[in-house]
Amino acid sequence: MSTTGKCFGTFLKKSSAFWHSLVFVFVASMGVGGHLLSFPGAVRMPEGHGASAVVQNASQIPAGYILPAQLDTAISVKEAHAGGALEARIMQEVPLPDRGKIKPNSRVKGSILAVTKDKDGTGVQITMHFNQLIDRGETLPIATSLRTLASYQAVREALTPRTETGAGSPAGWATTVQIGGDVRYGDGGIVRSRYKEKVGKGVLGGVLVHVKPNPNGGCEGPVGDDHPQALWVFSADACGVYDLRGVEMIHSGQSGEFTLHFEKSDIKLQSGTGMLLRVVSRP
Repeated sequence: MSTTGKCFGTFLKKSSAFWHSLVFVFVASMGVGGHLLSFPGAVRMPEGHGASAVVQNASQIPAGYILPAQLDTAISVKEAHAGGALEARIMQEVPLPDRGKIKPNSRVKGSILAVTKDKDGTGVQITMHFNQLIDRGETLPIATSLRTLASYQAVREALTPRTETGAGSPAGWATTVQIGGDVRYGDGGIVRSRYKEKVGKGVLGGVLVHVKPNPNGGCEGPVGDDHPQALWVFSADACGVYDLRGVEMIHSGQSGEFTLHFEKSDIKLQSGTGMLLRVVSRP
């Protein structure tokens, strides 16, 4: 090979190395901010970094924050006893201060504290609490009141589209009616109260709305900062018991313990019953 050919070959090798280095720098820069390209061998940001920080202590969930949950364990009045375990799961991502978030499918656990029969023997009062949040392996102590309770059937109805979305369109784009009467105009759309007031917006898996007081039901509005809250299938002013005949909320639980009254002993809260738990400060 001539001297000219050898020089040209050397130039190609150096140019190739240069461009490989440049591509590497570009790909690495794409990883900044947690947007690393996905390919074999790529390093992924550990869960809890970036936009969704792990909740590490109960103080990160201030009083007034609402946890939208669904019962995983049915509650049978006949079989209820003090010490009986309760478990529910978070149904929508809950945004917290300082970019913290509670992930969907996180668990809330609690127990039955007391079962008391009415004097006439027909009805039963059950006092219970949810006092643990399990989020990404962290178990945190919490104290909650019960703002809203709704039957599994009411939850399903709230998830049923009221409008056609067209073939191939995501179900989340459909208009639905929240428990309590708010209308959710699909993912990214506005949420209007039954009084036609804009209260928030639809998001993946639920809504982010400004909590409204419900004086008739005994529920207060925002506590502290009036920030949008995750209410899943519930309206901004949803309060009390929905579609559960014979069930009454006697004490909502501002001390962290709430009491339900059941008219008959054969009533059962199904797995899938929806709830809004609200974080309270212990007295």
